[in-house]
Amino acid sequence: MAGLLVLGAGYLGAKLAEIALAAGREVTLADNWYATDRDQVAELERSGARVVTADIRDRRALDRLLDSEPERVYLLAAQASRPLSESDPDYTEETNLTGARRVAEAVVEAGGPALVYASSLQVYGPGLRGTVDPDRPYGRQGDLAHLSKVYAELCLELYAHRHGFDLALLRLGIVYGPSPVEHARPESQTVVDKFRRLAADGEPLPLDDGGRATIGLVHVEDAAAIVLAAPSSTGVSRANVAAETVTVADVAALARGDRPEGRPAWSVASDFEYRHSVAGYFAGP
Repeated sequence: MAGLLVLGAGYLGAKLAEIALAAGREVTLADNWYATDRDQVAELERSGARVVTADIRDRRALDRLLDSEPERVYLLAAQASRPLSESDPDYTEETNLTGARRVAEAVVEAGGPALVYASSLQVYGPGLRGTVDPDRPYGRQGDLAHLSKVYAELCLELYAHRHGFDLALLRLGIVYGPSPVEHARPESQTVVDKFRRLAADGEPLPLDDGGRATIGLVHVEDAAAIVLAAPSSTGVSRANVAAETVTVADVAALARGDRPEGRPAWSVASDFEYRHSVAGYFAGP
C-alpha cells in the first residue's frame, strides 16, 4: 500500500503521524520501544495508524516494512540523549550510525522512495555568530549523539547521490510543545518544557553559565508539519527548521512571565513558515 513510513514513533514521529492521519494519510509507525512505550501510541493506532515493532538496526525488518512500497520514509529513529550516549555508547552508535546506513540500503533496495532525515542544528557546532544558513560547514561536536548526526547526513547523502533517490536533510532546533508521545525522564525533556513545568511548580530555573547560550527553537506542531511535507525538491536538499533563536536566560524569563532581554548571539536562516513562538507558548493556557 502507498503511504507514509515513520521510523521512530517517539515525540516528533507521533506528532507527525497525528497530523498525517488527520489529513487522511495512511501511516505506518515503526519503533523498537527502547525509549517509547508502545501503549503511548495506542490512540494513534485507534485513529488508523499501523503500529509495528521494528528496529532500524535490523535490515530484514526494514525490508519487510519497505515491501509495502511507502510513498515516503521518515527517519526519525535515533538515540538523541547526550547523557545516554555517554552511558550506552554502543547502542547510540549502532542505532544512529549503522541504523542510518541500513535505512539507506533498504530504501535503495525498495526502488528509492523519498527519504526525510531529522537532523539537528547541533551539526554546526558551538560558538555560532551571525546568520546560520544550511551552507554553514559542520562544526566541532561534543558527544556521540550529535556527532552521529554529521555521519548520518553524509552517509545518507552518499547513498542518495549514488542511487538517485530524493533526500531531505532537516536540521531541527530544540523541539518543544505537546505531542501524543512525551517522555518524563529528565534527560529527555527539552529546556522549554522543563522550565515551563518548573515555573508552574514555583521551583528555581537552573541557568548554566548564566543562561547566555543561544538555542534555536521550534514547536513540535510546526516541526512535524514541515517534516511531513518534505522533501519539497528533487535530489538532496538541506534546510534549517527553527522558528527563532533565543538565549536560555530569555527562555527562563518567559517562563517566569518576565520580559526577555532578546540578545541571541546568532540567528537561523529558514525558509519555512511557523505558527508558534516560545513567547506564545508560555503565555498560553
